[in-house]
Amino acid sequence: MKKTSFLLALTLALALAAHESCAQKAEPNTQADVAALVHDALAADKANGKLAELVVALGLRGSFTCDITVDEKGRTDTVFQVESDLASTEHNTRVKDFLKAKRYEFKLPKGKRYKLRETISFP
Repeated sequence: MKKTSFLLALTLALALAAHESCAQKAEPNTQADVAALVHDALAADKANGKLAELVVALGLRGSFTCDITVDEKGRTDTVFQVESDLASTEHNTRVKDFLKAKRYEFKLPKGKRYKLRETISFP
């Protein structure tokens, strides 16, 4: 009897812990929340990610301003270049391709998409 109640209590505790660890992350609710998350993700990637590798490989200097649309699954849906003072068209294209392939660590409510303007400055 003691063994059964102990196993039941242990099973219940493990199930509760598993449920809490599998809980979904909070979804960003506003366009400002999404813009902040995208900006932070791009800043981190520029500091030590694939964007940093691209900066070194191409020797990027200047800034790139674009409109980014993020879909419900946290993927970049569209990238529209607004303004750029990068050295060549190839540099613009490579940065745009990088942004288009980017996936973010959040999800939006079903059917939601947010469009935001982002400026990336390169040293």
